[in-house]
Amino acid sequence: MKNNPITISDIAKVLGISKSTVSRALKNHPDISQVTKDAVRGVAENLKYIPNTVAASFRNRKSKIVGLIVPQISYFFFPSYVRGIEEVAHKRGYNLLILQSNESYEREVENLNILIANNVEGILSSVSLETKKFDHFQHIIDIGLPIVFFDRVVKDMNADTVLVDDVTGSFKAVNRLLEAGRKRIAICVGNRNLLISQNRLQGYKTALVQKGIPVDEELVLSCETPEETEQETLRLLNMKNPPDSIFAISDLTMTGVMKAIFQKNLKVPHDISVIGFCEEPFRSMYNPPLSAIEPMGFEIGKKATELLFERLDGFTTINSEPRVIYLDSNLIEGGST
Repeated sequence: MKNNPITISDIAKVLGISKSTVSRALKNHPDISQVTKDAVRGVAENLKYIPNTVAASFRNRKSKIVGLIVPQISYFFFPSYVRGIEEVAHKRGYNLLILQSNESYEREVENLNILIANNVEGILSSVSLETKKFDHFQHIIDIGLPIVFFDRVVKDMNADTVLVDDVTGSFKAVNRLLEAGRKRIAICVGNRNLLISQNRLQGYKTALVQKGIPVDEELVLSCETPEETEQETLRLLNMKNPPDSIFAISDLTMTGVMKAIFQKNLKVPHDISVIGFCEEPFRSMYNPPLSAIEPMGFEIGKKATELLFERLDGFTTINSEPRVIYLDSNLIEGGST
């Protein structure tokens, strides 16, 4: 894989024309024919060319800026990641450029282009819920810019990733509900295309199967917003045989779960138990405080940034095998189980 960015010289060689002609064609110079302009732009697009001023910066990599893309900074858990990332970056004398995708694929693509244009030396990213194709991230890898994914990651991509051990954490959460005597346990997962959702669903199913409880797919909700989760939870609670407990895999899904429970005037944990992957102070907002698996946001942010700097320092090369790091999480006892 070529680590250096594509240059005007590369385009000129493909077309058999001069570098100056390519440069003027890209600048839409009136002396260049439309046929040549179209040919140059077509090759530039195929080769994933980026402007020379930015390409030159890749070779030097001296901006002292790290880029960060998060779905929404307002979510409880992402500020925890940012604190961990900023702590490591600051110690290394780097600034952090933070952008949010607002759960939009188009915004995510735009954010990556902004980070490239601002000459970042590396990127940390958590994928938006709307993202279903990942060519924009592959482009970052193709041009040799280090990127580390965290929390919501891209599966089977040649990049480092850092996650909490979602399978084990989910297993702990469901097992806690089983220990409390609950038998009919629902789960609210997010986008099933995300590895985080797949792993937490796996832990849920494993815990049930080990106790000899069959998995009831009717109790598995796939919800991407608090509003959708609220409506789907209400649907479950209105069933003839409703769940006696609910496991929410994030703060967002827990918000919808709790709204539905309050609408039904159910008492936690007397009428129904709840547990989730929840950050502080979110889990303390409710009465009683929620039992939860720690999402380990601060620790994930630190580790992801450490991996990024290992790439930047040359301890690991761009072409080396991607690393997948799982961090252990703790079960925090609240009053909701």
